[in-house]
Amino acid sequence: MTEQAASDEPDAEASGRQAPRGAASGRATGPGVRSSGKGRRRREKILAAAIRHVARNGGRGTSLAQIAAEAGVTQQGLLYYFPSKDELLHAALDIRDQRDVVPRLTPWQGLEFLDGIVDRICRWRQEPEMVGMFTLLLVENLGDHAPLRDRLEKRYSLVHKEYADGIRAAQANGTARADIDPDLKAIEVIAFLNGLETSWLLNPSLPVEDVAAAWRDSQLAQMTVGPSLRA
Repeated sequence: MTEQAASDEPDAEASGRQAPRGAASGRATGPGVRSSGKGRRRREKILAAAIRHVARNGGRGTSLAQIAAEAGVTQQGLLYYFPSKDELLHAALDIRDQRDVVPRLTPWQGLEFLDGIVDRICRWRQEPEMVGMFTLLLVENLGDHAPLRDRLEKRYSLVHKEYADGIRAAQANGTARADIDPDLKAIEVIAFLNGLETSWLLNPSLPVEDVAAAWRDSQLAQMTVGPSLRA
């Protein structure tokens, strides 16, 4: 199966030349990949295989050879699309970050970001491997010189700012208590999310949807001024 897939690779891939760097990183699309529907599909298969393997074994416990075999390409063919393992993991995290976003037209105007968190948690069962991949990569890259540390740290800072800004907006419009420290509360919110992810991965039978809804209602009761926003 792998040999046949390799024979279908583009000429550049078969000769060992790399795809345009933007195509490999997932942040842009090079002309070589954009012009080939087959190339896009093969790239998606590689990413899907990477997400599944990393969710089971972590980034350190997953080899490019394993991913290539599951995707039905040669390891040389995989390296055409993703010149290194780090490039592949970054591209997989790009997908996770895109799907982690709760669609909205404007920035949070207040504490409705708590509803957005519940919506995200309710989607976990649709993509458990995405949750597992992120959690394992996060744990593996806590060291100062870990390859994905900078990326994950920047992601944390962006999410922290988004939540803190939502709390500040609620304070400005009078719906959240003024004595709450937005930055400290945002840290607490992220800690809840990370802890619930880990608990659910250990025990997928946990009713995380109910836990998330109850947590949101508790947060609103603690943070709001006057009657609950959900009354």
